[in-house]
Amino acid sequence: MTTTADLAARLRALPDDSLERLVAARSLPPAALGETGPQRITDFFDLAEALRTDDAVDAAVEHLPRATILALRDGGDADSLGPAITLGLADEDGAVDDAVAARVAAHPDLVALERSGGPDRPDRAPHADDVAGQDRARTSGAEQAFSSMTVLAELLRAVDAGSVRELVKGGIGTPLAKALAERIGTEADVVPGRLELLDRVGFADPGSGRWTVTDAGQAWLVADWPDRWATLVSAWADTLGTAVHEVLALADDDLRDLVALGRWAYPAGSRWLDALLLDAAGTAGSLGLAVDGIVTSTGRALLDGDAGPASEDLPGTVDQVYLQHDLTVIAPGPLAPVDDAALRTVAVLEAPGLAARYRISEDTLRAAFRAGHSRDDVLALLTRLSSTGVPQPLAYLVDQVAGRDGSIVVDRGEGGVGTVVRGTADQLDLIGVDAELRQMAWERSDLTTLTTRYPAHVVHTALEDQRYPAVLATGARPETHHGPPGRRSPTGRSPEQAAHALVERLRLTTQRGDAEPEQEWLGRQIDLAVRGRTPIRLTVRMPDGSERPFSIIPTSVAAGRVRGRDTSVDVERTLPLSLVVAVESDA
Repeated sequence: MTTTADLAARLRALPDDSLERLVAARSLPPAALGETGPQRITDFFDLAEALRTDDAVDAAVEHLPRATILALRDGGDADSLGPAITLGLADEDGAVDDAVAARVAAHPDLVALERSGGPDRPDRAPHADDVAGQDRARTSGAEQAFSSMTVLAELLRAVDAGSVRELVKGGIGTPLAKALAERIGTEADVVPGRLELLDRVGFADPGSGRWTVTDAGQAWLVADWPDRWATLVSAWADTLGTAVHEVLALADDDLRDLVALGRWAYPAGSRWLDALLLDAAGTAGSLGLAVDGIVTSTGRALLDGDAGPASEDLPGTVDQVYLQHDLTVIAPGPLAPVDDAALRTVAVLEAPGLAARYRISEDTLRAAFRAGHSRDDVLALLTRLSSTGVPQPLAYLVDQVAGRDGSIVVDRGEGGVGTVVRGTADQLDLIGVDAELRQMAWERSDLTTLTTRYPAHVVHTALEDQRYPAVLATGARPETHHGPPGRRSPTGRSPEQAAHALVERLRLTTQRGDAEPEQEWLGRQIDLAVRGRTPIRLTVRMPDGSERPFSIIPTSVAAGRVRGRDTSVDVERTLPLSLVVAVESDA
């Protein structure tokens, strides 16, 4: 018979790190892990009792694989019981806790469980593997992947622009979802799920309400399409738990009935595992890894870390666009992400897709100049991307806006020290004699260049304050760090932190017990026997120094004495607790 005292002794003997992992894995209620309150755990006996409650045992059994549950129910060696031993459901010798055995025996889903693969394992319907069908599936999967990556990229850009905020209660509001959907060309009900995916894979961070793009997200935005696909799949796969990976391996690339397979692999886990498997199958489809529930050969390659087939399946990129006289830009195919990012510095995306449409306007050019791009930079970019040259109306607009905005460029000085200001001779004449800028102590190295010892961002702000059309060069901007891959600040402790704090408190309790010849520990063992009316064997040190065992059913422990009925002679005994040197179960 396994008692609470037995489990308490095992827990007490565990190393701190093993005990912390066990407590965190068992997901005890916050009230039990708290430092105050009537339900808090104060010693190893409280912890053992908390781990043996019906709810705690059921929650642990839910996460056990089939072989371990069968070993708990029918008996097994320590190897087959490994996961159960890790969770404290059995001891190192393979002896199953009585409370655990009782719950497993009473679980309706486990009573008739077959030991072998047997009839309760779901049949796997064969799937066609003809070459033509596989090719169609690969094409369809690549199209779906391209569509999903386009949506994710546009959402990341919206996040980077500061357009995504969470409600106080969590999530985004319906109006924002509709606005984002209209902006990126998708359905409003798709947006929350895609944002959640960006958060999961570490490309975006909800923070404390306003979303930000992480460094990983910024790198993903400028990666080429095959690398985008491979990186996204790898990051998503890394978020899947061990149980989901095991079920996916059993599925052998057939995701059509993952739930049934999951219930076979984890017979007690339907409460938490069903939803995870449905989400995994759905995400695999949206990422183009599976078509009609079957993982494509390209999907399998990506899941195995091989991005080669992705390059063959995805649409080829174009390196030139059509610049129209009406200031629209037509991309006849997907641009390389680097070129897309460059074009967005002077244009806005109007219609995403395989053949995207952009628009250049006075506002977009003004933003480019104020972001540090010069007239020559803009014209060089447009010339490089255009297949037909730069139309005259567009060239005229660039010159016109550049004359008003961005004609004065503020950059770092040589060696990163001080500032260099470049502009026309007339502009610099005005700046040099401007009384409001006298503190800059200008030096003029030539007709089109001014220098000063002040930092570039300070000079830029001063020029803007005086209404000069100055822009800060990209290389002179103060460094900014995009959101970390961490998550929003937690409202409480993590399970690991709570487990660590609990173990520290329990060790302090143990130290006090060691300082008082373990009377506190022995008293708690006897108290448990009193509550359970279970027989125990007390070893008592007699006045002559010898030790004598007494088998009793204790009725109380108080005032330093143990009272109970001696089962060997059927009499009531009162024994001094200070003379008790050992307590053992006598059941």
